[in-house]
Amino acid sequence: MTDKIIIQGLKTQCVIGDYEWERKRPQAVILNLELECDCKPAGLKDALEAGMVDYSQVTEKVLGFIETSSFHLIEALAEQVAHLCLNNFDIQGIRLRLSKPAALRATETVSVEIYRRKQ
Repeated sequence: MTDKIIIQGLKTQCVIGDYEWERKRPQAVILNLELECDCKPAGLKDALEAGMVDYSQVTEKVLGFIETSSFHLIEALAEQVAHLCLNNFDIQGIRLRLSKPAALRATETVSVEIYRRKQ
């Protein structure tokens, strides 16, 4: 599968971190998603129909999940978001980069990147 829908710079907040001070209030997280799917049907019909991946629905589902979540590690949050996308949308694989800008002093961000496919 070479087709991809790419969502970059998806910004939201959640309670994330292993230290007590990190868990006192939501922190910013930023996601980049690459969704492997067949874009040809949408491209040929110029319309969204059943079975096609609607990136606005993906975005809303991911935001809704993250904003009501609490995790200690960005790795765990990344796994759960990948699982959510693979199980709720007609995609074959996902590459996900999750960044936590406030993770370390003197850095722009700390990120984890994972790639998962449907079994």
